[in-house]
Formats: sequence, C-alpha cells, structure tokens
Amino acid sequence: MSDKEQSTQSRYRFPALEAILDISMAAEFLRQQVDKACSPLGINGGQYTILRLLKRAYPEGMSRTEIVKHLIEKTTDVTRQIDGLEQKGLAERIRVQEDRRLSLARITESGMEVMERVEPLFMAMLSEISKSITEDECKEVSILCKKIYTPDSK
Repeated sequence: MSDKEQSTQSRYRFPALEAILDISMAAEFLRQQVDKACSPLGINGGQYTILRLLKRAYPEGMSRTEIVKHLIEKTTDVTRQIDGLEQKGLAERIRVQEDRRLSLARITESGMEVMERVEPLFMAMLSEISKSITEDECKEVSILCKKIYTPDSK
C-alpha cells in the first residue's frame, strides 16, 4: 500500500471520529504555538485573547460576561485570567457608577504596549505555520470547520 493510500485510509471505523480527533490535535498544537509566541512577554494565549478583546473595547472596557461571549474556549477561567493581567498591570477593573456590583475590565497603557510587542511574535508564528499549509488549504480547512460548527452553512 502506498503512502498516499495509507494516509487516506481511516484508522477508525467512523471517519467522523478520525476527523474529530485530528481537529482536536491540531487545535491543541495551535494553542501551544500561541502560548509559545506570547510567553516571552509573560502572558499566555488566554490572556492574549482577553487583551485583544479589551484592546478592541478600549476605552470603555468589557464585563466578564461580555468577554466570555467572545471567547472561543468557553472553559477558560476568565476571572483568574483577568486577575493575572491585573497583577501584571496589563488590565484594570473599573466599577460602573450606575451598578456598583458590575465591574469592567479595561486594558492599560502597559497592556497596549504588550499587544504591540506580541504582534511580531504572533506574525512569526503564523508565518511558521504557513510553511506547512498553503493559503488555499487554510481556506479549505476553514470552510470544512464551519460546516461542522454551523451546520446550516452547507
């Protein structure tokens, strides 16, 4: 059996199971790459994502609930991640005058600087990944993944 035949032959009885496992392995690999790109600046991928959201919401900030709505990984402990960003001086919590129970997270000037410095590291990571998958393949993967999580998009 040739390498091509072997690579197209499913290791599992259900091709959907193989696809799920491969997507999960690819997602974990990419999470690790994002963490690696962010680590020189003392943040992890989850914190990077929150800072990116806060940067877009600047200067108003976002509530924890709003942040969670925009996250891909809903399991991330947002409160703990914001605490870490606050301890590093990259984000701050501000109280809403109309409702003292509500606080908003807002990126600080230091947080903005970190986002500027992480950009080239992030772009280098994307460039490295682009060496193993073409732009057309990226588009194809994107289309296939969207078919999984938005079944009406077929």
